[in-house]
Amino acid sequence: MKNPALTLAVIAAAASITLTGAAFWLSYEHLHDVARNHGLADAARAWAWPATVDLFVIVGEVLMLRAALAGRTDRWAVFLTVAGSGGSIALNVAGVGGGADVMNYVVAAVPPVAALLAFGAIMRQIHGMLATRVAPAPARPVAPRPVAATPAATARPPVARPLATASTASSAAPTPAATPEPSRDRPRYDTGTPQYIVHTLWLRLGHRPTEGAIVTALGDAGLPNSRAQAGKIRRQVEAENPALPGPRAA
Repeated sequence: MKNPALTLAVIAAAASITLTGAAFWLSYEHLHDVARNHGLADAARAWAWPATVDLFVIVGEVLMLRAALAGRTDRWAVFLTVAGSGGSIALNVAGVGGGADVMNYVVAAVPPVAALLAFGAIMRQIHGMLATRVAPAPARPVAPRPVAATPAATARPPVARPLATASTASSAAPTPAATPEPSRDRPRYDTGTPQYIVHTLWLRLGHRPTEGAIVTALGDAGLPNSRAQAGKIRRQVEAENPALPGPRAA
């Protein structure tokens, strides 16, 4: 036996199919007799009537199999199976008539019960075979939610940092120098502008700053800091503020 599992599956399937066929045939024949003895003397109608009962078992079992493969429970399919099997058992037993021996009722009830169980066994084997081949549906990727910008993330304009000098570095306890209030004859510069940086540097040093010192101060403030730009701004501030301390350019 090269593949015991396959061999056992084939034996179980063959036995289930044989049992299902025999049980349905016996149940069908008995219901045919019941129909013929209770108003359906026509042969065609007597043969068709049992299908209105027994076929509900097949329909319900197949729908239950489909629902199981989809990972859910079909209550309507369960109801059809119960209604079909219950009706078939009840009608087979009732067809025996009253006052019969107990074994007559047992014999009448066995075929529909066996048909229900045998067909259920077939559906179970089919489910086990198909469940290994049906791949689960891939999960849908979840798109990341956009994060709203917060005020904290907004870029802030660069703040001018005070330029350290030799005199303040050598001081034991340096104190930040307060920016002097401009007098009436001095123009007021907006904070953060190149003119404001050069004007503040000039007052802090107490003399005319060099182009190198201006370039450094402008770079620390995140502003254009070429030497040509430094000289141009220094000349503008010097012309607009005649009261600035220190010697001027000749």
